[in-house]
Amino acid sequence: MRRFWLGCIALVLLAGCSGDNHQAAAPSPTTASPTPSPTPTPTPSPKPTPKPPAVNPLTGLRGVPKEPVVVVKIDDTAGGRPQIGLESADVVYVEQVEAGLTRLAAVFASRHPNEVGPVRSVRNADPELLATYGHPALAYSGGAAGPVGTLHRSPVLDAGPQRVGAAYRRLGSRSAPYNLVVDTNRIAAAVRAHASGPRDIGLRWSTAAPALAKARKVSSVSVTVGRTAVRFRWSGPARAWLQLNADGSVRRTASGRAIATPNLVVPFSPARIDRTDVDVVGNPSVYTSTIGAGRLLVFRDGRVLGGRWSRSRAGGPTAYLDAARKPIPLRPGGAWVLLAATGAAVSMG
Repeated sequence: MRRFWLGCIALVLLAGCSGDNHQAAAPSPTTASPTPSPTPTPTPSPKPTPKPPAVNPLTGLRGVPKEPVVVVKIDDTAGGRPQIGLESADVVYVEQVEAGLTRLAAVFASRHPNEVGPVRSVRNADPELLATYGHPALAYSGGAAGPVGTLHRSPVLDAGPQRVGAAYRRLGSRSAPYNLVVDTNRIAAAVRAHASGPRDIGLRWSTAAPALAKARKVSSVSVTVGRTAVRFRWSGPARAWLQLNADGSVRRTASGRAIATPNLVVPFSPARIDRTDVDVVGNPSVYTSTIGAGRLLVFRDGRVLGGRWSRSRAGGPTAYLDAARKPIPLRPGGAWVLLAATGAAVSMG
């Protein structure tokens, strides 16, 4: 019996040891929440560098004119003075014609006066000179068959009385041939679809010019164009060169304004007698070539700078460079260009 109970106890112990083998699952370790990354501060976009203000390439002043370039041939003799509307031109060229006299080619883009004159005739050299502007309109009174034909073969637009007659009229207060005036507004309207606006012709502009500090001071200058002395005097208060009459008085336009410019540019250029263009008394004109290279004088701020000019083709710009082959900057405000022949006389005071 004792043996029986011992067996039962053994069986009970064995059953307790051989119970369910499945163990309770161990608790999963706690997973740490990831630390949120800081939101990056956006890098501000760099501000674009502001573009320099657009300037008129013919004056260096702010604002590019949207109207076409109109050039007017203007008388430059005693009979044609005082000239009308000349003070509104951006650039004025003084060119030699027949008998040692001069004419003006006045370039209008910033302003288009309704009266400019006295209007005079075209010359063979005009298209070469003016092609640098692309397709400017040329207002002129007429001309011999040769120069008119040269004009028609060039990129310069004919805006003479035969083409835009309504833009011209004669003044009763003056005698012919010094009484013809032109409305440049009407010319601009007539050629707007085909004419060029202002473009780079090679002039560079800056109020500062480091080379001026060592440049020679000049209070007056006289440049001989043909046989005509073209005289100017520096005015510090006006910051301009004032054109002078032979007696030293300031030359003025019909409005009473002094003829003045901040810059005088003198490119000495080859000039030759042009026997294909003669006036009514048989005097041949002069052809001054503005393609090539030569000596240069630039007058600004009461001083003179020397250098060289060069132009490789009619449709291209003219470079005005100093001895270091750097552009000579002009003071903003326009310029007069005196087309003196190579070796022409210049006097400075």
